[in-house]
Amino acid sequence: MAFTPKACSLFLVVLLGVCIQLNGAQYVPGARCKCPGTIMHTQEIIDDFEIIEKTHYCNTTEIIVTLAEDGARRCLNPVGRKAMFFINCWNKINKDDKQKKRCLKRKAV
Repeated sequence: MAFTPKACSLFLVVLLGVCIQLNGAQYVPGARCKCPGTIMHTQEIIDDFEIIEKTHYCNTTEIIVTLAEDGARRCLNPVGRKAMFFINCWNKINKDDKQKKRCLKRKAV
């Protein structure tokens, strides 16, 4: 049983397409989170923060803070006191980026 070069080429192209689709369709919970690890607290001055809510790619809420001193970004543990402060403040200002500075001026208790 011999295959023509054209038939073999077509088969390989279809097989490659199927492999690419299967590779892209893999879902690994937590694999797409921006924060590979978190800290509970930071003593440093925070210049900005970002809250990324749960998605189908990442099963946890992520709180990323930018430090004023060197611009480094740190991920806060969402159950930590400072993280909960930012989440509550973010919800109070109705998730408005223009009002984020209000949350930064307040002190986490």
